[in-house]
Amino acid sequence: MTEKQKHLLKLFREIDGICKKHNLRYVMAGGTLIGVVRNEGFIPWDDDVDIYMPRDDWDKFVELSKTEFPPNRAVQCVDVDRSYTNSFPRYADTSSCAVHKHQVIGDDKAGEIIDVLTLDPIPADDKEYEKYRTHMMIYSDLVNLSVVFGNRWEVPASLYLKYLLSYVFLGRDRTLKKLEKIMFSYKEEECTRYAMRWGGCPFLFDKDMLFPVKYGDFEGEKVMIPRRTNDYLVWHYGDEWSYIPPHGERESHDAICVEGIDYKEFRKDYMDRVKPGKARFNAAVRKFYYMATAKRTHRLTHERDLLQAKSTVMDLKARIRECPRSLKELVEGHEFHTLNEIFANYYQVQLSAAFIGREDFANIYPFYHPTLLEVEDEVFLAAMTTLFYTERISKAYRMFQVREKLDHVTPEMKKMMEDVLLFRKAVCHYEMGEKQAAQEISADLNARYPENPSFLKFQCRLVMDEAREKGRAAKAESFLKEACALFPEDGYFIKYQADLLWMEGEKPKALGMYADAREKTNNGIVHLEIDKFMKDRKEEALAFCMELLESKERPKALEWMELWGRLLPEDEEVREYLSLARVYNAESISGLEEIIEEIREVLDHSEEGPKKKERPKETDIYRKAMTQAWKRLGYPEELAGYRTEIIYTEDLGELEWLVEEIRGYKIRNKAKSGHAYKLIGDIRRKQGQTEQAFESYRKALEYAGHSYVKKEVARIFLNDMYRGGRKLAQYGKNGDASEFMDNWLNKYGSIEELKDLVRRLL
Repeated sequence: MTEKQKHLLKLFREIDGICKKHNLRYVMAGGTLIGVVRNEGFIPWDDDVDIYMPRDDWDKFVELSKTEFPPNRAVQCVDVDRSYTNSFPRYADTSSCAVHKHQVIGDDKAGEIIDVLTLDPIPADDKEYEKYRTHMMIYSDLVNLSVVFGNRWEVPASLYLKYLLSYVFLGRDRTLKKLEKIMFSYKEEECTRYAMRWGGCPFLFDKDMLFPVKYGDFEGEKVMIPRRTNDYLVWHYGDEWSYIPPHGERESHDAICVEGIDYKEFRKDYMDRVKPGKARFNAAVRKFYYMATAKRTHRLTHERDLLQAKSTVMDLKARIRECPRSLKELVEGHEFHTLNEIFANYYQVQLSAAFIGREDFANIYPFYHPTLLEVEDEVFLAAMTTLFYTERISKAYRMFQVREKLDHVTPEMKKMMEDVLLFRKAVCHYEMGEKQAAQEISADLNARYPENPSFLKFQCRLVMDEAREKGRAAKAESFLKEACALFPEDGYFIKYQADLLWMEGEKPKALGMYADAREKTNNGIVHLEIDKFMKDRKEEALAFCMELLESKERPKALEWMELWGRLLPEDEEVREYLSLARVYNAESISGLEEIIEEIREVLDHSEEGPKKKERPKETDIYRKAMTQAWKRLGYPEELAGYRTEIIYTEDLGELEWLVEEIRGYKIRNKAKSGHAYKLIGDIRRKQGQTEQAFESYRKALEYAGHSYVKKEVARIFLNDMYRGGRKLAQYGKNGDASEFMDNWLNKYGSIEELKDLVRRLL
């Protein structure tokens, strides 16, 4: 967990504690909810926390802020604080500095925050929702300068101008109250839906999707999550929500964060150079322009999309003509790899946010006004069937909806749409604990789509639950045998095969399969299940590694820890023991140096690096690994320990103590003087005493003989000469280099001493 995540977790626990104490409702949402389900904590790269809270509960939360908040905490909410510059509320730590884009101009509170997105009750009448949405976007455009919202829904520029003039001449408070009276006029008990208060587009939810809440695990806390969590996540992210995205697609949020000061100090540094009045005027003009030209912009964008659509259809027809077999033959033969290649460009265009949009964010307009590539029924059905059989069911369903709206769907397409809804219903039954109902639907779907991986994976979970609860392993074995015959490289099925092997007592074989499973799927739920299962057995595994090392079975220890490195690749303890096993098994000096460098990288540059150096010696395996590496490189045991301590020690007093200990060792063991001088040089270099360090290195070279120390010291001298020579050449080009040369070469003594040193090195 990063330092920022620890800070956010502290803030969230404060909210959670107040809500539970006073029976207030909230639910985890967005990427934070994925973290609850897929990681039981933060997504590793996430840097915010999102929760939804019904408006009535938020109003009570605001009242409690007067008595229940810890010091340096505040609510950020425009209907409470008129200086606030966003449409949705937040819970803020006012002693910190995290300035978001919309807060650069203004004087609202701007510390580290938890987004508390309020849920406003909305009647079932869609006209009422459209009325709410229009006014919500105007409201957001008035309070938030950094984004234009109204053009996303073609809000009339005249309506924005009306409220803008009211804002200017009648005042901010009076204008916003008018809008709030319109937007917040519905009573919760009379409404079946919620609109999430966000200017980008207020998402619309059925109340029973969110409440009554369930509970999930988040960083050791039991937190409130939506009643139909899977439905929410599929709506928000598609069926792919459970899969871990590749590094290039991992998103985080932007804010100006400065450690050690609060946001007020930071603002003092830049606000004098900003002209808020001019910025607000420019923002208002920009918003009016974009709203006034929104229809023309959308029309031109649509015309551009139609040209791209025609080009894409022509490309698709050419690909189909070039294929030696018909689409029908490929579909019947379930040759979806070939079909994916045929439809690759079609998918890239037709499934893009520009063509079919998203129900949230900036692509709301194409969601309600999609562009459909015109292809024959047979071609469209083949493309959707390929999505259907390659775990992109939500994308296929979305495309069926688009075609139904803009063109037509055949009975076969309609049936597939109905089956997608059936599948989601089955998942909902499972989530509610209604396994019998889920099983009945799942069995029917698998009978009609026997090779659909999504349906098979859901059935696999049901079958494995039955095997665990009722001891019916034979049925699960038979099912998994067939599934793995169809998808031999899918880690999802391999994982459950490993579960069966473990249940049958074949633990060594099961461990290998768990490792294979992890590497052959990026399904976050599978990874979480493997993590939880293995962490309960980790201590025993690490103890076994030490037993193997102590009994001189070093290759077995390395093989064992390499396996656990595959099972728990993110676990730091496993990495430590793997480093130790690698040290014992290294076959060359370069191999040992590589391991030492990797450990030093962790200690110096990782998020937890400084804290790792503070751990007790007896539990620090990195320390043992490095000490063992120095011993294998020829350092006596005592000096090997001192060398490791030099890396760990930052305190100047402790470094001086180490110098005295090493000197004492040198006196007692003159044969190892070269090693001792080398370590004293390292300490002096760490203290910034460069001349004394190089004096010790010269003595180390004199006494080193043919040991590893000679190689180390020679490397230090040659690297310094190489870098110094390059800098000298640069200084020489720009003018007089004599001052730099004097400072650089002083540590080598006289010219004769330098020449003698070079002769010895070469």
